[in-house]
Amino acid sequence: MRSETSYLHGYTDEYAPIFESTHTAFRVIFKNMNYNKTDTTVNETVHDAVHDTDHDENKDDKIRKLIDFCAVSRSRDEMQSFVGVTHRGHFRTAYLKPLLEKGQLKMTLPDKPSSHHQRYIKA
Repeated sequence: MRSETSYLHGYTDEYAPIFESTHTAFRVIFKNMNYNKTDTTVNETVHDAVHDTDHDENKDDKIRKLIDFCAVSRSRDEMQSFVGVTHRGHFRTAYLKPLLEKGQLKMTLPDKPSSHHQRYIKA
């Protein structure tokens, strides 16, 4: 695990996995290398800014494509699969809710937001 982690983008020794064990338990701690620290060096800050900009542009592009994809009503599973997000909660908070709040998407069954028949369509 240590050697595989060292290949990840942004890895430093500070992010090495921590292994702990007792006679009844074993625990591995993986530190989040994507977490933005406020006390970074200038080079790290510039690198993170470039990485974040690339990520934001990629997400903005996905959002534009998702809105176009919803020209026909789509289920949440279809939309989630389309953008390639596997975690339902992340998709809901990062994509679905903001698009609904901004009025870019609308529900086909607004009185039943949690219905399994719910679909979303471009507004």
